[in-house]
Amino acid sequence: MAEGTREPGPVAAAAAGVAEARYTSVQDVRRGWAVLVVQHDAESRANLIDVLERRGYVVYFAANGRSALAVARRHKLHALILDLDLPDTEGLAALAAIQDQVPGLPTLVVTGSASVDTAVEAMKRGAMDFLTKPISMDSLLATLESALRRADDLSGPAVMPPSEASIAMQKLGIIGRSQPMLQLFEMIKRLAPHYSTVLVSGESGTGKELVARALHSLGPRALGPFVAVNCATLEGPILESELFGHEKGAFTSADRQKPGVMETAHGGTLFLDEVNEMGPACQAKLLRAIERREFRRVGGTRKIRVDLAVIAASNVDLEGWVRENRFRADLYYRLKVVSLEVPALRDRRDVIPVLARHFLEEHATRLGLPPKRLTSEARSQLTRYDWPGNVRELRNAMESLTLMAPSSEIGVEDLPANLRRATTRDVHFPIGTSLEAAERELILRTVDGSPTLKDAARTLGIGLRTLHTKLGKYGRRRVPS
Repeated sequence: MAEGTREPGPVAAAAAGVAEARYTSVQDVRRGWAVLVVQHDAESRANLIDVLERRGYVVYFAANGRSALAVARRHKLHALILDLDLPDTEGLAALAAIQDQVPGLPTLVVTGSASVDTAVEAMKRGAMDFLTKPISMDSLLATLESALRRADDLSGPAVMPPSEASIAMQKLGIIGRSQPMLQLFEMIKRLAPHYSTVLVSGESGTGKELVARALHSLGPRALGPFVAVNCATLEGPILESELFGHEKGAFTSADRQKPGVMETAHGGTLFLDEVNEMGPACQAKLLRAIERREFRRVGGTRKIRVDLAVIAASNVDLEGWVRENRFRADLYYRLKVVSLEVPALRDRRDVIPVLARHFLEEHATRLGLPPKRLTSEARSQLTRYDWPGNVRELRNAMESLTLMAPSSEIGVEDLPANLRRATTRDVHFPIGTSLEAAERELILRTVDGSPTLKDAARTLGIGLRTLHTKLGKYGRRRVPS
């Protein structure tokens, strides 16, 4: 604190209902560790702040979940004390949002209920300890210091907020060290606090939904719902009903009123996956709904207003589809206020061994099997494969190996045949190669390296019917095995 300034004592400020405050004790016996106290009850909050301040902690506080998340974004924190009984949001949701913002933050949760289920769920979401009311201050302080010791062994500041975007992304399940991924991470971090409409593009299986969830988790709507809908799995009228809901009697099977995902996403984020599969009529209605943030249910007359962010994803060249009149230009440009491109796995081969190890551990834990590891030769072999199915294909391959590999060590001989045969394949065309010949070679190589023709079409950014036509022209009609 600068000389000549004065702040109110913690008890006075907290009792006065200040939204957020910071206090620094002259007794810096905890080396300035910063603790965020999230407690709705003003008297309890004031007492706790006073006790912590006397012990030498720097104390921030908030009376609700949204204010707490704002504090976590602005300040360096070393620990969190969170009362789960909050007025504005379910306490566990606040815990998850703050943990997403500050990965690994030592957290103590407090509740008036002794529910074991709540305790277990809090632990799953990152809490280190669980206390029930009424709490003993001595017990709380001992538990807090124990948590800090476990986090850092008292060798320095317990936990720092992520200084690099990649740390936050890893917490959210997105891993990568290549330059394209680091650039994507920085764009997500920079964009998250401000976006309202984003278009995420990339091949199938690259993790576009993870990117959407990262934007949501790091943004101002993190405590609101994240609602995802895959446009490719629903036909026109059904998709329209899914998006906007319907009134009772709107169509034959509408035996009751049903809200759509745009309503359920109010206050949060709506994620539209494979938006390119949406029909023309639904595209027109979506455009109007996004622009006005209002719509009518199918069969309804009342306008429903919503406050939400919209993230759309496409696995094809959507701009090319606009040129071919396969997708509305006005909707495309409305969705593409900001665009993010997720690199294919073959363009970030450095992370393949890291992801493979992660998936092996994940599947072993889920299936209750002993963990398995890849030999260095097997890891190298995985990086030679082009992974046309991207991260999804890699995850599935590691699940198969978890189940089928005969020993705890996975060698090249244990890999599936298509992975054993893989070599790094760069397509080179000599000067003078015709466009038609180059296209033929690229298409055939992509088909040969893809598990299905649908995957090959998505990788190439063309329709499945177009691919069938071209393969017929080349005399190739079989689906690759």
